[in-house]
Amino acid sequence: ERPVGADLVRRLVLCAAESGASRVRAFDPLNHAEALAPVAEAAREAAMTFVPVLHLGPAPSHVDPCWVDEAVRLATLPGASAIAVADGGGHLTPTELADVVRRIKAATSLPVEVAVVATGGLATPASLAAIQAGASVVHAAVGAAALVSGRPSVETIRAALEGSDRALSCDRAAIESASRLLAPSFSAEVVRQGAQTANGPALGLPPKLAVGLSGRLSRLGLSDRIVAAADEASVIARECGGLTVVNPFGEAIVAQAVEHVSTGERWKAIETTLADAVLGRWGALRGPVDADAAAGAEATGHDAHEVALSLEAASAGAPAGLSEEDLLLWTQFPAGAERLHLRRTSIDGEAFEESVPALDRDLLETLVSVMEEAGGVEVSVELHGARVTARPVAAGMAMPSSGHAPAPDAVDPDGGFGRVESPIVGTYYSAPSPDADPFVTEGQRVAVGETLCIIEAMKIFNEILAESAGVVRKIAVENAEPVEFGQLLFLIES
Repeated sequence: ERPVGADLVRRLVLCAAESGASRVRAFDPLNHAEALAPVAEAAREAAMTFVPVLHLGPAPSHVDPCWVDEAVRLATLPGASAIAVADGGGHLTPTELADVVRRIKAATSLPVEVAVVATGGLATPASLAAIQAGASVVHAAVGAAALVSGRPSVETIRAALEGSDRALSCDRAAIESASRLLAPSFSAEVVRQGAQTANGPALGLPPKLAVGLSGRLSRLGLSDRIVAAADEASVIARECGGLTVVNPFGEAIVAQAVEHVSTGERWKAIETTLADAVLGRWGALRGPVDADAAAGAEATGHDAHEVALSLEAASAGAPAGLSEEDLLLWTQFPAGAERLHLRRTSIDGEAFEESVPALDRDLLETLVSVMEEAGGVEVSVELHGARVTARPVAAGMAMPSSGHAPAPDAVDPDGGFGRVESPIVGTYYSAPSPDADPFVTEGQRVAVGETLCIIEAMKIFNEILAESAGVVRKIAVENAEPVEFGQLLFLIES
């Protein structure tokens, strides 16, 4: 999410090679070939296969020559073995994507790979159309992973190509095995969201951004405006000079769209990331910038001319004790890399503070979750010679509490009511917006599928739905209160 120097890029690629990677795909959010030159050089030094990625956006249209021109420039990078055409928002119809693949293949004389992520179930038919147009590789997912990620289904593509002049080169048994292996890792809520996105409208956004957009609008009581907001996101991308919806622009475009739709005013304020793009931080734009968007960016007074981060500067600003590999991760994902480092340290028993346990809670919760989703089998993990095991309690076995056996006639603390617990760590919101009425109140009767609350995590708003009909007897948390995984939210009498 920030410009990085060539030395840092080189070390990242070489570290990947040292870890066993043999192939590197790289993209620039504006498809600038010169920005990928350090990656190409490092890949050649490491004897890795290099595939530059051309990201398609909502604007300009698929027939605009800019896309083929950008692909040709990417194809001239040293060692480029193919061009990956990525439609991360399902912007193009299957017919339009097939046309782009044909033109790029003819213009570059390189094999064309296709990576489609889309809402509305468009990923698989778009990928099939690209294959028939001459794509040599398609990026797909197996089983439930295809559903939750909005990617094309390997199983469906393989079956659809049978009897045609193209066939999918894959190991069918390995695909089935991978599908079974992955299935337990997806919670019911994640699968529900994936199905909702796949069966919903084609929004022209990556599924993750579509879910985030849905959550933002739900909080504002504007769920019925999701198509209008998605259309506004495409307009914003065009007005900011033809941006793509990939990182770092995607979330900013969605946030700006929600602001426009919810207030009814356009460009009264502008997201910092979009201001950076309009002001040239990420390089030359492929199209003109709307006058109001430009004025909004200028009004921020933000200095968009940031010096690319070097390896030396990254080392000086990073937390102490990071390995080189972790340092490289930190330059791209600071918060996530720091949490990873803290977790590793806590597992090793090297506590930064006395309050850091030898085994952190996330690890234990993950073990329990895997055990439950695998049907109650025993799950163990060995860490530096210590084995941690989660096993189900045998039928009839009492669970200890504070070292004392429970009384024979102990009363159920929940009064026999059904528990609704938080499926994630986040912030609890009782209403779609600060001024709106709460979704539910104590004593209210709810139906199956009715929204009880929203849990916000990492800027994504997740609706918690009633899994059974009944009466809400207790609301256990206050609005805007942080909640933990498994924390009680509601008691419902069926």
